[in-house]
Amino acid sequence: MSRLLHILIGPELFWALLVLASVMLAQANVPPSKSIDGILEDFHLWIALAGLLTFAFWFVPGVERNWLMLRIWIASVIGAHLAMDKALSAYSQQGPGIGTVYIVGMLFLFFVLVLGSIVVKVFYA
Repeated sequence: MSRLLHILIGPELFWALLVLASVMLAQANVPPSKSIDGILEDFHLWIALAGLLTFAFWFVPGVERNWLMLRIWIASVIGAHLAMDKALSAYSQQGPGIGTVYIVGMLFLFFVLVLGSIVVKVFYA
């Protein structure tokens, strides 16, 4: 594999695709629909799951492991912020409840990142 492909395959691409998916989800909620609003209410759980899946890059052959933990953290925090911002802005009833979903989503993400970092460093370093 080329050196560029080693660098390109990683958490940044994963989160960029997730941000693209959240933009498409936000566009699909015009006009507002109850089913998409239900997905958006539980978006904090999807972001935490995506943060957990980001650690799967540790096991993908061909992924550059130098600086991978730092790349996972930076891409996850920035990607989660952008994805949640785009998706939650399309929620039909803006208010303090949807802001709480953002805060809870970021807290869940930090918890998953800390837990995943510990597991990877202890068992696979």
